[in-house]
Amino acid sequence: MLVLRGLVRSQMFIEVDRILRHRWVPAVTAVMAGAAGLVGVAPAAAAQETVVDCGANPNALRPAITAASPGDTLRVKGTCTGPFTIGKDLALRGVGRAVLDGNQAGSTVTVGSGSQVHLDGLTLTHGKAALFGGGINNQGTLTVSGSTVRDSTAPSGPGGGIHNQGTLTVIRSTVRDNYSLGAGGGINNNGSLTVRGSDVFGNSGNNGGGIFTYLAGQTARVTHTAVHDNTARVTGGGIGNDQGQVAVSDSAVYGNTAPSGGGIWSGGTLAVTRSAVLRNTATGGPGSGGGIYKAGGTVTLDQSVVRDNTPDNCAPPGSVPGCTS
Repeated sequence: MLVLRGLVRSQMFIEVDRILRHRWVPAVTAVMAGAAGLVGVAPAAAAQETVVDCGANPNALRPAITAASPGDTLRVKGTCTGPFTIGKDLALRGVGRAVLDGNQAGSTVTVGSGSQVHLDGLTLTHGKAALFGGGINNQGTLTVSGSTVRDSTAPSGPGGGIHNQGTLTVIRSTVRDNYSLGAGGGINNNGSLTVRGSDVFGNSGNNGGGIFTYLAGQTARVTHTAVHDNTARVTGGGIGNDQGQVAVSDSAVYGNTAPSGGGIWSGGTLAVTRSAVLRNTATGGPGSGGGIYKAGGTVTLDQSVVRDNTPDNCAPPGSVPGCTS
């Protein structure tokens, strides 16, 4: 199944490349080069590096987090049983196939307000939030790089994979197969969000199956990223934007499903640049916006294509300049 998904994604990006006449490989290389510069998001003068071997003791990480000094780096091995709360500046870096398992007992990782945290090379899974943020509940400044957030739930609220109320950067990572009762099956954003060089797929929520941004003043930037095969039960199968500011660039939004706004639903400010919105489905019938549904605000397309969506590309008719319904 993973091989098939990878093949489908590769074929889609080949098609997007052909449509836009845009070379993705140099762009991704640039993203990875930029990502290398972000490795030091945790304070540069780290006090200490400590190896935490959860292969020998699955419960070793929580006391290691408690004992760590601000600025420390914990190198994590094996599968660590959580959930975990981080209330200080800290970096957790995976060694090999390191896993943080929330054990269905809360958000797998909670980052406290005022904390600067970097999660690198980790798989975060099996979170089950009491309120929001099944995989990650971020209240601080968090960078997630080279990691996977999967198979987590927010059964009573938003953010099945990640709930952000602070500043969140997701680079070279995958957010997949998460579920929320509320908004943002993959990522629910109530702050400042950047998603770069990543893959967001197989998530489901009420609004914004893949990514959702809520209020005015809250921002989301999605670049060099694939948002695909997500499902919303109400609006915005791939991306939902209630009143915020969302910019999608050099990205592909495809294969998503919702009653309204199969690919993207926006009531705020939406800018789509050098991107493709393809083969999404709105199940609400004619006028439901298979590709993009503009509920309010502004939507601009720049060097982008919206096509092959069902039952239409953009709705209401004529609401998105440059989009043929």
